Amino acid sequence: MKSTIKARSPWGAWLAAALLTACGGGGDSAVVGDSGREAALAVSQPGELASYVQARLRLRETMLQGAPGAVFDASPATDMVVSPSAPAPVARSGTAVQEAGVDEPDLLQSDGSSIYALQPSSAGLRLSVYGRAADGRATWLTALDLPADEASTVYADGMVLSADQRSLAVVSRRWERLLVDPACGKLCVPLVGLAFAPQWQHSSVAVQRVDVSQPAGAAVGVRIDIDGTLAGSRRIGDALYVVSTHVPRLPLDALPATATAAERQAAIAATTASHVLPRQRINGGAAQPLLADTDCWVQTGNGSVAVQITTITVFDLGSPTLAHASRCFIGGAEALYMTAQSLYLATTRTPYEPMVANWIYPPDIKTDLHKFALASGGVAYRASGEVPGHLGWDFEQKSFRLSEWNGDLRVLSFTGSEGWATPADGADPAAPPPSPATLTVLRERATDQTLQPLATLPNARRPAALGKAGEQVRGVRFDGARGYLVTFRTVDPLYVLELSDPTDPRVAGELEAPGFSDQLFPLDGGLLLGVGKEADAAGLLGGAKVALFDVRDAARPQALGSVTLGARGSLSALDYSRHGLNWLAKGTVVRAALPMALVGASGTDWARGLQRFEVDTAARTLRTLPMLGTVATPGSLSLLHERSLQIGEQVYHLREGTLTGYDW
Repeated sequence: MKSTIKARSPWGAWLAAALLTACGGGGDSAVVGDSGREAALAVSQPGELASYVQARLRLRETMLQGAPGAVFDASPATDMVVSPSAPAPVARSGTAVQEAGVDEPDLLQSDGSSIYALQPSSAGLRLSVYGRAADGRATWLTALDLPADEASTVYADGMVLSADQRSLAVVSRRWERLLVDPACGKLCVPLVGLAFAPQWQHSSVAVQRVDVSQPAGAAVGVRIDIDGTLAGSRRIGDALYVVSTHVPRLPLDALPATATAAERQAAIAATTASHVLPRQRINGGAAQPLLADTDCWVQTGNGSVAVQITTITVFDLGSPTLAHASRCFIGGAEALYMTAQSLYLATTRTPYEPMVANWIYPPDIKTDLHKFALASGGVAYRASGEVPGHLGWDFEQKSFRLSEWNGDLRVLSFTGSEGWATPADGADPAAPPPSPATLTVLRERATDQTLQPLATLPNARRPAALGKAGEQVRGVRFDGARGYLVTFRTVDPLYVLELSDPTDPRVAGELEAPGFSDQLFPLDGGLLLGVGKEADAAGLLGGAKVALFDVRDAARPQALGSVTLGARGSLSALDYSRHGLNWLAKGTVVRAALPMALVGASGTDWARGLQRFEVDTAARTLRTLPMLGTVATPGSLSLLHERSLQIGEQVYHLREGTLTGYDW
């Protein structure tokens, strides 16, 4: 397995250019320290964006010739302000979120009297509306097939309710049918369907408004499509923040493989901002500008040859037309993390290679962090910094590697080029060694708009690695002044990090238990709920496992109880989505519901349904309740679109497009 791109033929050169364009591109960047300006963003002056892109394309041409690269510079940074948001978010019963007050789009939403379910359909996406009776019964009211236009594939990220709960906004990713390009010819064929070749099919992020002021008469409203792919979305009040990345199709990309050097340089010189910037379409209409070149930033220390645009668009959910404003910067986005006060984007200036089942990172990769403040309903650029390494191989979990507390940002990064993409890798003798992990604490320095490192762990004073030898971090969760890490190879060491002193983070205590938890949920009373897998002494994975830990005393975490459900191969909705579990506190009892597919001891018999658990935070106990809606269908059927939510004494399970309600 390789970690560099070398072009030895015209096909190799073309593929290298495609990979460099799609993966984020790279040049050197400073080591974590007092040079945080290397990562900083600078506002684009009129005409500068086109010049910036042309310089990168020329650099890319030079790199493909085998010559050394260079670093491009830009001007000082300024703030941006976008559309205002509404007051505090409305509380709801549904899936768990990473940060309180920051809603995340999901497939199941409710205002308490109506329930909305979003599922894939032959037409693209279908929104079903249910009424909830006084006794808790759910009655189907209506269904809407959301317009798909020319999209060949539509994937739902989820939906959010507006602050007044009279409208929904559905966020989805769309791909149009493959564009047949005679100039590309047969060279396009090997990349059909691969995520790193977006030039040859048009992708977009759609925000669809649905009027639910009269639930039985729910009606489709305006839809805004933005060029690119979705990096993430969050809601605070009536402000929906959507982050997308766009790889434009440039004049250079349209040239045939036989184009001369002069023709390639002419295509570069002809590149304008309009070729680069993402566009928008309203209700499937003609493409029109989303933003101007002066609405963008460039990155001062970015030597990347990639031409990739990350856009932050804020939609006003209280507006019937989904009024919105956008800003962008040159570069990709790997993770979106938000609190009620800040928005962070994690990016990289270093290329890495997509493999069949993994990603190979260069050994010197660094991750840039860009901070934006959510002040007075706007988004203002605050600062940038960097940490060594990357955020791991699980894209669903990358945002959990970030956490803000008292204004400081904590980041858990992986510093190995290769590691374990899945838990099963640890038991594979052919797997690469596990990746080391580093915790970095950064603080904003307003004088130069940098995020300065306060401390790292391990360090000279505390050199012990995060995890035992031969183990890799799986689960990560921050909770105020605490951090929780779970590493795995054959057992589950739970580490409690004491982070109350940001200049001296430390491992306060650890606990060993069989198996591992890769999803961690802090509960009241110093309790921690973990969901993962059981494992034997050799690290061979077993059934699904739910465990309860007492972490009141950081130095002495304790296992209070656990349950293993099903045999090897058993799955839960959390294996597919971070939104698979929902929980609701009823007094001192926390009720948790999780769709599961459990395989029996024979390996051929299955039980699928909604598994329930109760945690008594006063008695400090974990109890398993019988599965609801049990059916004997194969676990190979995906749990990706299964969800549940609780309202009062009822729990509702969304499965295969049907919502079923049960008394808890």
